[in-house]
Amino acid sequence: MYTQRIVHVPALGKSAELRAALEERNNSPSTVPHALAANMFSPQVAYVHALRFEDLAAIEAYQNRPLDATFQAQGQKINQCLAQERITFLYEQLATTGPLSVRPKFAIRNRQAPAAGKGPELRAMLDERIHTKRPGVAGARLERQIGSIAGPAFTVTLLFGSMADMDTFFAANEADTSFPTYVKKIASLTRTPLQQRIQRIIAPFPAQ
Repeated sequence: MYTQRIVHVPALGKSAELRAALEERNNSPSTVPHALAANMFSPQVAYVHALRFEDLAAIEAYQNRPLDATFQAQGQKINQCLAQERITFLYEQLATTGPLSVRPKFAIRNRQAPAAGKGPELRAMLDERIHTKRPGVAGARLERQIGSIAGPAFTVTLLFGSMADMDTFFAANEADTSFPTYVKKIASLTRTPLQQRIQRIIAPFPAQ
């Protein structure tokens, strides 16, 4: 399973218009599942449009499909709201916790870049961690970034039904005496500091 994430940064004063245009695109009939999220507590406003594919061949087929007039009109509307070119990332899903306990409304995305030779060990630790039940977390998945010019990286996405659930999660980590040891071990396997984003999920994937 692969997820393509397309980052859209709105031009000044165009945030609401861009969101409306992306929601229109997200709600249109499509051969692949779509989702939409917005970065929170970020230096720059951005909307992330995500598309899910079974394999790389499905991505190629989607890219080669004929574009109808509606799709092209939506694209033009989106382009008119952008401050810069879109940025696109591709991720391969490695593990997931399965059915969600609640409909997700928020997400924390943690990006970890493995130190040289530490990729398999880091992946194993992150995989074990997402399958460890934690208070407040509605579901989790582990992904590997594909084609990163910054080098290999893994991303753990934690899903929450509310920001109160996020509070519960943070409090549980503070109370967990084993958590500092886990953080220290992860730090020993990575080459850069943790990169974290918090997102509001405007529209989850249909399966969620």
